Amino acid sequence: MRTGRGLPRPVRLALRAGRPGRARTCGRIGGETQSRRNTKIARTPQSTEPKPERVVLVGLDSDASPEESLDELALLVRTAGGEVVGRIIQRRASIDPATFLSRGKRDQAREELMLREAQTLVFDEDLSPAQARNLEKSLKTRVIDRSELILDIFAKRARTREAMLQVELAQLEYMLPRLTKLWEHFGRLGGGIGTRGPGETQLEVDRRRVRQRISMLKRKLVGIDREREVQQKGRRGYFRAALVGYTNAGKSTLFNALTRAEVPAEDKLFATLDTTTRQVALPGGRRMLLSDTVGFIRKLPHHLVASFRATLMEVREADLIVHIVDASHPRYEEQMRTVDEVLTGLLDRAIPRLIVLNKQDQVADETLAHAMRARHPDAVLLSALDPEDVARLAERLGSEVAAIQSPVRVVFPTTRMGEVRQAIRGGRTVNESHLEGLVYGEYRLTPQEIDRLRKRGFEVQSIFE
Repeated sequence: MRTGRGLPRPVRLALRAGRPGRARTCGRIGGETQSRRNTKIARTPQSTEPKPERVVLVGLDSDASPEESLDELALLVRTAGGEVVGRIIQRRASIDPATFLSRGKRDQAREELMLREAQTLVFDEDLSPAQARNLEKSLKTRVIDRSELILDIFAKRARTREAMLQVELAQLEYMLPRLTKLWEHFGRLGGGIGTRGPGETQLEVDRRRVRQRISMLKRKLVGIDREREVQQKGRRGYFRAALVGYTNAGKSTLFNALTRAEVPAEDKLFATLDTTTRQVALPGGRRMLLSDTVGFIRKLPHHLVASFRATLMEVREADLIVHIVDASHPRYEEQMRTVDEVLTGLLDRAIPRLIVLNKQDQVADETLAHAMRARHPDAVLLSALDPEDVARLAERLGSEVAAIQSPVRVVFPTTRMGEVRQAIRGGRTVNESHLEGLVYGEYRLTPQEIDRLRKRGFEVQSIFE
């Protein structure tokens, strides 16, 4: 929360050194604020559950369709438990650096909040700490930016210890530069040497405690990263594919259909936070490991991406990335670009990709469907709810596995190790053993690497899984 009446839950957790690994919501949309907890409310038989927090959205007229951007923000608000009751669009040319909103838009926001009886203003852009502070003073209401809203949703969705640690870290890193205003009710007692007030002293102490908590969380996540590396070693003999995509594109539904798993698949944003990996039997007797990962979204907070690097290791270590796209979304191309941008910042090597245009059953316009096929001729167009389409995707995955890497065995003298290394280059070594001057190697190689070995006189034997 930004009201100054109480610290956000992740910050309070850090300051009182509470139980580790408990990601908390920021006490914002759909949450309980400090002021509400301190208010005595008469209990009546009708007050069985709290009413959703009424929210006014604020967008920036910076693209061709600001209303569609606000539609996504409205879905985020509903996911967080709020109710959207109004919208405001700010022109980029009129932005006030101190408050983001121009004077006219501040007056409009004040009227909307009063008319709609709304309690919160949610921005589709990230605000600086000073802008949020100035807006709350001017409008006398709570102000949330897009990053804080997404962090709040992640905190509510976190279930495992790893996800809780990751979300708490992202929340604390987001809140650290915003601690100043939370102690402004103490303020300075005066100016000059020896006149600093207790508020500033307390602020410095709390900043140190939050930084200590951040350091501790990072150490814990490093340990989780090492645990995942150990798990990765046990999977070196398998071809690995990772499902990625914009949130709510249908990744988990498709994952369940391919693996017969029971990963929660809801029509909500960020229904999946933890990576789940299952073995898949493909046509032709091949097997692969398939991972379902957290969904991406436009303007994903960079703190969150950094915190979830351990969870997204399955993507970085994959042999194939399967990009799931909601083909029924009017801006699916923009969503694809968003996912590509996140992957560019996440990956340190080129990984083959397969595009899957999901929800084709919701694409009523045949002309649009034809245009999709023309624009993405190598993509698989399907519905995750159609068993025939899922079987067709499994066949395509089998073809991709065969085209990318195959398990092989090569026996050669130790004196020719350098030649083998040069021939296979980016191939994956599954196992190598040495006996009486010979190397017995098992590898995963592309057809091109196998061809290079055979041209140099090595005997390459296929291993059927």
